Amino acid sequence: MSSYWIMLSERSHDLELSIDGTPTVVEALDLRFDVGVHQATPGAAIDVDFEPFPDARIPDNIPAYGCRGLLVNSRVRAVFEGVELDNVQYVDARLVDARSGHVVAPLWIANVLGRVRAVDRQRSDVTWYRDGAIQFIDSLVLRAPPAGGWGHLVRLDEYPPLLLASDTLKRALESAGITGFTFSHPEAFSL
Repeated sequence: MSSYWIMLSERSHDLELSIDGTPTVVEALDLRFDVGVHQATPGAAIDVDFEPFPDARIPDNIPAYGCRGLLVNSRVRAVFEGVELDNVQYVDARLVDARSGHVVAPLWIANVLGRVRAVDRQRSDVTWYRDGAIQFIDSLVLRAPPAGGWGHLVRLDEYPPLLLASDTLKRALESAGITGFTFSHPEAFSL
């Protein structure tokens, strides 16, 4: 069993909200909250528009791929701070009903900083680009982490949009009943 998990932003129920599209400010400033590098951001909160639908539930982490980072509420942030994550840049965001303009919730785009080279190239079933980045994953085997681990939440250097979560963080999120994340053993993950 791995001490690290692939952590994905995914709905766990059909009625949970997910957001397509990229916030105007994120696109205009070409902000990249999915590469592991600190981003210079606007002073004001980033508005994330959504189209409400009947009976929609707002998860604690909203799958919003256009945000290019995690879109989290205060419950997620409290768990992150509780395990003493020190590699997250929090950018103020607001969930805005696109029809009415009403601000539904204050949120943060959580930019996970730093990357680790963690892929065991010999044991993984991965197709690589020439530059060393991952193109496809059929099975991912991680190298053994250093003695102190890689931290509780890190980006995979070989494919930065992919997050690795420690057992400690996974258990903390599950114990708190946090929604909007799924976890996969690296060996069972495909892309």
